[in-house]
Amino acid sequence: MSEILKSAAKVNMSEESSDLKDQVSRVLSSADKENIKDENFDLFEEGGANDEVDQAESKRVARKFDYHMMWVLCVLYGINYVDKAALGWAVLLNFRSDLHLVGDDYSWVSSIFYFGYLGAQYPASYCLQRFPVGKVICISTFLWSIIMFGHIGCKNYAGILVCRFLLGVFEAPISGGFVLFTSLFYTRKEQVTRTMFWGSMQGIFYVIFSFVSYGLGYANNASLSEWQLVYLVLGLCSAIISIVWFFLVPDTPKNARFLTKEEKIIAIKRVSKNMMGTKTHDWKYQQMWDCLIDVKTWILIAFIVLSMIPNGGLTNFGTLVLSSIVHNTLQSIAVSVGSSFFSSGQMLIYSYFASKYDNLRTIGMSGPLLLAIAGLSAVYATEDHGGKWGRVFAYWMINSYAVTWPFCLSVLGSNYAGHTKRATMSMLLLIFFSVGNIVGPFCFQSSDAPKYTKALATILGCFCACFIIAVLFRYYLIFENNRRDKKYGKVDTKEDSVKREEKLSGIINGMKDQTDTENKNFRYVL
Repeated sequence: MSEILKSAAKVNMSEESSDLKDQVSRVLSSADKENIKDENFDLFEEGGANDEVDQAESKRVARKFDYHMMWVLCVLYGINYVDKAALGWAVLLNFRSDLHLVGDDYSWVSSIFYFGYLGAQYPASYCLQRFPVGKVICISTFLWSIIMFGHIGCKNYAGILVCRFLLGVFEAPISGGFVLFTSLFYTRKEQVTRTMFWGSMQGIFYVIFSFVSYGLGYANNASLSEWQLVYLVLGLCSAIISIVWFFLVPDTPKNARFLTKEEKIIAIKRVSKNMMGTKTHDWKYQQMWDCLIDVKTWILIAFIVLSMIPNGGLTNFGTLVLSSIVHNTLQSIAVSVGSSFFSSGQMLIYSYFASKYDNLRTIGMSGPLLLAIAGLSAVYATEDHGGKWGRVFAYWMINSYAVTWPFCLSVLGSNYAGHTKRATMSMLLLIFFSVGNIVGPFCFQSSDAPKYTKALATILGCFCACFIIAVLFRYYLIFENNRRDKKYGKVDTKEDSVKREEKLSGIINGMKDQTDTENKNFRYVL
């Protein structure tokens, strides 16, 4: 009896595959097929181009990616963040006196990182498009670990400027690479939670290495200075995680050794429903222009610039502001971890709700800013009075703004189709990310120390502007979806309620590497 049932199942699957291939032939001409250069199209076609993947199987494959890869992504992204943040700890550990920094020298040391980061964005985006994303991330991580070791040998202002500039160059591919890499393995809905997972590592690793730095601050009898020990530890961590990535993380689902052939087909069909294809290696200049004339590009850029001006200042001067509240240099390192708990905790909460509900991306760009505005207003208003620990808690609230960055990356990964267009937007986003972070430290003038009242007022204005932009961005996406519905016909973006052939047409357009503006079936997620 069981043999009869198995035979019947095979016949049914064969008939379904044949029917699905007939559907593909109706939406994909032979000429189109020859022009498709998506490297995973063979697996997509071998699976019958079935867009209706069994949900249980889809979740099982997603869990395999989580189990084998997500922890590596989380560790690497966390290390990537604290490598940049290390300067904020070093400045409390005789860094300025050892390198003879005076006046605004420290501001330039802070900002020069982002000059390197900015200058390397075009080659970084080009490499991410032309070469395997995973390999670009891995090599970049190993190279920046070498630069972290190089910080230890710096003896003067010129030396530290060179190291910080090169650190920015080699870290340039990471954030954009993580967005592209996540979109290779996860559906649009899954991308939000996974982006929040590895994005939350910024706060979690800041907590961990704040305590490490706090401990190293008491290593007074070592042959290296306390701040040099911080860079030694972080350099070792960076080198180790790059080696782990090389051996454990595949470049695409097709190359995943931990998946069976059937699971690889399911993995490709899962992400094909994003209507973005999977991976091509061509650089299309027309898609660069498409990105530049897209209204949502410039709305996002305005948000990024205004949110990164506070980030550039608080990342490097935040511990100094906090030390003016608690009046103890080393204690300010330990106390600063509260702000990271505040931000990373919110990210994990948002990731939970994002797994349950749709269209939370733009809410995640605006909601956390209300807490940041409230906290900064309290710190600013109680400058000359108020309890110490009440002001510390208000300072922790300011870091809520950090929650908005992973949501911005999620918007990029979910709402930009066309591989070159997405890489271009990643490049632009990170260029203006750099601009904001370059400007930020110069809001903190030495003449305004130690309370930096003018800088805090500037940051408050930036947060308020970002909130308004995020709300406008949500309504713009709603407007654009309604406009496309009127022009091309309504498309229900819920997976189970779209006509099969219509949905398949959108998927094939993604495999053709069409942009979101070219693909008539593409709708934006909020």
